[in-house]
Amino acid sequence: MYDEHIQRSARRLGVRPIAFPHPVEAKLLHQLSSETERARCIVLTGTAGDGKSRLCAHAWTAIGGDEQVWAADQVFYESSAIIAGRERTVGVVRDLTKLRGGSFGPYVDREALLVAISQSIVAADPDHVFIIAANDGQLMETWRRLDHPDVRRAHALLENLLVGERDQLSDGVAFHNLSTVPGAQILDLVLGAVLGHEGWKASYDEASEAGFFGPDCPIRRNYETLSQPLFQRRLRELFELLDHSGLHVPIRRMLLLVANILLGHPGVKDRLMTPGDVAHLIATGTAHRSDIFDNVFGENLTQARRDGLEIMEFLSRFGIGNETTNRIDNILLFGSEDEALRRYFDILVEQDASSRRLAELRTARAAYLESPDSDADGPHPFLATMAAQRRAMFFRIPEELIEDLSPWDLSVFSRAGEYLEHLVAPLRASGRVPRRIVARLVNGLNRVFTGMLVTTERELLLATNLSYSGSGVSQLLEERLSVSPKRHERIDVALENDQPVLVVQLDHALQCSLSLDLVRYEFLMRVAAGALPGSFSRECHEDILAFKSAILAALERVRPADDHGDLVFKLLTLNEAGEPKDEVIEVMDA
Repeated sequence: MYDEHIQRSARRLGVRPIAFPHPVEAKLLHQLSSETERARCIVLTGTAGDGKSRLCAHAWTAIGGDEQVWAADQVFYESSAIIAGRERTVGVVRDLTKLRGGSFGPYVDREALLVAISQSIVAADPDHVFIIAANDGQLMETWRRLDHPDVRRAHALLENLLVGERDQLSDGVAFHNLSTVPGAQILDLVLGAVLGHEGWKASYDEASEAGFFGPDCPIRRNYETLSQPLFQRRLRELFELLDHSGLHVPIRRMLLLVANILLGHPGVKDRLMTPGDVAHLIATGTAHRSDIFDNVFGENLTQARRDGLEIMEFLSRFGIGNETTNRIDNILLFGSEDEALRRYFDILVEQDASSRRLAELRTARAAYLESPDSDADGPHPFLATMAAQRRAMFFRIPEELIEDLSPWDLSVFSRAGEYLEHLVAPLRASGRVPRRIVARLVNGLNRVFTGMLVTTERELLLATNLSYSGSGVSQLLEERLSVSPKRHERIDVALENDQPVLVVQLDHALQCSLSLDLVRYEFLMRVAAGALPGSFSRECHEDILAFKSAILAALERVRPADDHGDLVFKLLTLNEAGEPKDEVIEVMDA
């Protein structure tokens, strides 16, 4: 899946490689062709597989570089081009980490090239400009090792750009961090390119009745399911949630996932089907074992292989297949016979399922109901069948049934749908988060801040103990902050860098913010509902307590202590309804 290998394979096989415009490509090409923008070095950084090499290839072509020269797979290329109104020398570093011994064009060694790049970065109108591709960590390490004044200035500038800070010198660099491109956007581009490829039409035209792309072909079945809007929407929601959890998926891994979705099968070589496998799988009655709903989560792979693929590990965090409700399991167990559940069973289990898979499900169900205990070591085989059916249900529950049967009940994050619908969607549309959502978040915060089952949602309670530590129970009330806007005070949810953030505004110039990723949102909502979820780490709880400490520290700056010498404490207590009351305790002549 490295770009240079893909291009060579495509030429050898005579097929058009899967391709789509990278989200930053148009901006990159504009920076090279614009006569009004100043000449700048261009840095492409990110993780492995983000598309840096491919963008370099397109940049090389855009400045008039020879494609045959690029195909030689060198590390450094150089050409002349009109940049910002006059001719300049353009150097392209295809991969910074491969700059090892030897010379590079007119530069005698690696150090000479890096010094030239640094001088170009800090110059006002350089004669030489460079396009550099590098993984983010290696970019910093490469510049850190060299001792030269211009290199040190360039290193500081690149370091600031990597964390999103710009200064006056930053105008000398067009900095593109490809790791900031949302995974959901990459998924849209990959699906569009893969599913829209002309090779699928050729497959239909050349289909074999009992083989590749015939009516029983598992690759064809997976392709048609992946093309369904509902399946794509549910898959996209998973990647939106990964984006809002700070988990980045590069293009290479997205292509890997889509290949596994289409071709995964646990009974073939490498557990990925080729067209030559299809006839045998149909003849032996095992074609149905290529289950697209299992393939999304890598269930066709060995455990060791699945654990070694980061994208599969990311998707496994949702726990889809392992989480359930009594209602969902009743549909799977009794839906075929219960009139009240039959409609759900038809839509979510029987519809679009192969006859062989349905027969296996009935057999396994009958065996389980007759003898729930497994005869062999380990869990009953039907439990694995149930997990597979739950994964399928997650993708099959239609929009009209969501109010009655939420697909997110099949996930560890049962509030994930609410997170997307009531936080992300309105904030992106420049709207407001519903007050009931803000109120429940405040209630969750109050229960963590105080360590008590507080029921109030109208105000934020800031409580400590005598040592100001984050102890389990804090009963010394420091302040009450109203949820409703009051003078310059407010508690709300805003959007910062496409991430929901809980904002506590203390005055017109001072606020404290808590990034509301999916895990923190789920944690606070479960706490507000009366449960401290054991499935979440202590780190999440400590993050909330650190947020409380930040608010208290900010309050000390905006509200100085009274001058009188008496000590006054407010002891927080709860009535039977969980509503907070405070008892004033005054210590005279302290």
